[in-house]
Amino acid sequence: MKTAMGLLLAVAATAVQADNVSTNVNLGGSATEQSAAFGVTHLEEGAFFDTFNFSPSSGTYSVNASLVTLGFTPSTDVTFTAANVNGHELTLSGPGLFEYGYLLPAAITGPLVLTVYGYVNFEDTSFTPASASYAGTLTINAVPEPGAYVLLLAGLGVVGAAGFSRRRQGA
Repeated sequence: MKTAMGLLLAVAATAVQADNVSTNVNLGGSATEQSAAFGVTHLEEGAFFDTFNFSPSSGTYSVNASLVTLGFTPSTDVTFTAANVNGHELTLSGPGLFEYGYLLPAAITGPLVLTVYGYVNFEDTSFTPASASYAGTLTINAVPEPGAYVLLLAGLGVVGAAGFSRRRQGA
């Protein structure tokens, strides 16, 4: 029994995890374009997953996003392992002291949730207290309703018919 308990404690001690963050972010801007900046500072070493819930919560939007971290020393290093907005993966740079991620504009239906996975590494413990942070932006643009395209095509049809009618009258 003591051996099993010791093994369990040893496994638990090696499973280092940074604090996970879950936060709500309000988008600001006009009716057609909204954006928000966000950031996180981790004070614990280990793996993390952070969740950002954006408002407005419903609708279809053209969404782009970015992440960036800059660690001047190994004691402030964040490594991104994955990030996505509603399952649309961000393209991530390789590991290093400067890392970034981005999502090119993609049509995504809300509610919009950005999830960031990574690891905080405090190699040099001479810097205390140690912290590591990253920041990002998310921008949304309204996607026109299908009815807007129908009206556009109808308008082009009327203009084309008027031009055809004038051409017939002139001949």
